[in-house]
Amino acid sequence: MLDIHPAHHAATTWRDFFIHIATIVLGLLIAIGLEQTVEYFHHRHQVAETREALNKELEQNQKTMASSVAEFRRLTTVVQANLAVFHYLESHPRASQSSLPAKVNWHSAGSPFSESVWTTAQQGAVLGLMPPEEVRDQTRLYRMLQTCSNSFAAYRVANTDARAYTVDAASVSNLSPAQIQEQIRLTRIVLNRLYRFGADLRNLATRYPRFAPGPSIEELANIVHESPDQRREIESQFPPEPSSPSQDSVSPQPDSKP
Repeated sequence: MLDIHPAHHAATTWRDFFIHIATIVLGLLIAIGLEQTVEYFHHRHQVAETREALNKELEQNQKTMASSVAEFRRLTTVVQANLAVFHYLESHPRASQSSLPAKVNWHSAGSPFSESVWTTAQQGAVLGLMPPEEVRDQTRLYRMLQTCSNSFAAYRVANTDARAYTVDAASVSNLSPAQIQEQIRLTRIVLNRLYRFGADLRNLATRYPRFAPGPSIEELANIVHESPDQRREIESQFPPEPSSPSQDSVSPQPDSKP
């Protein structure tokens, strides 16, 4: 609120009147200018704080990416071994534990990517103070991070369904032929969800080299038994996605698999 004080005495000439008006206008302009200057530096401080927080969240998400890729590779081996066990039991019902090709393991570890800073920024007005291209790039990044988190969550749901038999059966050797067939079906779903998770991690690493390396084409093809050349051919059919020239990023390779 700007306070305008009346003159100590009334203007007696036009010259005094215009001097009085000019003084008021000048005072208003100075006050508005000072207010705008304070607001400008306050906005700059807000943007700087948000960028610093986003950079810290980026560093945390890069660590999450590295652990996620490592867990994807471990789980691929583990779940494929689980499927091999159930296929073995399909041909050798009630086979003893010692004769199985591997030990069934449904344990997994992992965590979603962090989005708290970005969510808070979206709820405020600070994004309106940032360059539009920077906001668009951050939006694309966090959308891909959310996709990866959702994929891992879907994998865990399928994994929980596949291991439900452990509530009643102490050993896979005790499962009936019908139960073995059901386990083969459920384990295939787990592998399909795992493939989806790995493909989304690959897309993230391809689009944003800061998150590289992601799973390779060969690792993904190993799950669905397609040749790497087939996948490269599929990926080449997608045009590059535009990226911000100010960001460390490259064009994504969208995944074609369900």
